[in-house]
Amino acid sequence: MQLLSRLFRHPFRYYAISAAAGIVAALLSLLRTGFDLRIYYADAFTLAGLLLILIGLLLLTTHYGVFDIFGYSFSTFRERRYKTLYDYSQAHDAKRKRSGWRFMTPITVGAVFLIIGLLIWPR
Repeated sequence: MQLLSRLFRHPFRYYAISAAAGIVAALLSLLRTGFDLRIYYADAFTLAGLLLILIGLLLLTTHYGVFDIFGYSFSTFRERRYKTLYDYSQAHDAKRKRSGWRFMTPITVGAVFLIIGLLIWPR
C-alpha cells in the first residue's frame, strides 16, 4: 500500500496541470491536422500521451540527481554554499526525498491519454 500511495497520491493540482498540458498538446495537434477524421483525434491523444510520458521520464531523471552537476557548475556565478559536488548532491538529495515522486503525475496522465488515443484508433 505504501508503494501505491507514493505512486498515485499527489495533490489534485499536479494532475490538473498535467491534464491541461496534455489537452493543450492535443489541441495544437488538432489545429495542425484538422478536426475532420477520427484518426486525427487518435493521433492527437497518442501524441499528447507520449509527450507527457517523456516529460515524466525527464522529471524522473531530475529526481534522481542526473542534472546535479549542471546546478553545481552554475553555482559558481554566485557565492557557493557547498564546497564539493558531493556535498551539493547530498543536500539536494535530502530535498528530493522530502518532495515525493512528483514525476508520476505526468506519467499517469500521459498513460491515460495514450490509452484513449489507442482506443479511438480506427481499425
